[in-house]
Amino acid sequence: MSLMWVSVTDCSQSHIYHLTQMIKEDEDLRIILSSGTPYMDERGDGGLLTKDMERMLSLLGVPSHLKGYQYLKTAIDLCVQSTEELDGVTKRLYPDIARVYRSSAQTVEHAIRHAIKTAWERGDEKAQKMLFGCSRTESRRPTNSEFIARLTAYFTDRGEKYLS
Repeated sequence: MSLMWVSVTDCSQSHIYHLTQMIKEDEDLRIILSSGTPYMDERGDGGLLTKDMERMLSLLGVPSHLKGYQYLKTAIDLCVQSTEELDGVTKRLYPDIARVYRSSAQTVEHAIRHAIKTAWERGDEKAQKMLFGCSRTESRRPTNSEFIARLTAYFTDRGEKYLS
């Protein structure tokens, strides 16, 4: 899935025509229209990474009311900032997330595993297949590390727009 942010105030008729052509050619393209520039957050990306993560986790079927949803967002954010976090998921990443939420690494691991299991049962199979190469019909779901690593790679591959 491709995501593009477009400020409508900066668009001419030809821009809008080209956008509609792009949408027709790429069914996975999502365009966010806005009437101005996005707000800037402490990262300096206007909250784009957070919004994109929320959209992707929702598409994959991760329920936002689960604690694992928040833990996954934090995990992906930390890994996008420093991919070294992926080198030690249980020894480094989970404890880092646990400190943020005043929890334990075991609680973080369990909540993420539960969120992934739930997502795998109810998420969009096409998105699962696109990101992970498998879907629930193949009765194999990604491990916590695979899930986090693949989403980190997805957002890192999106370019430098998320990095401060």
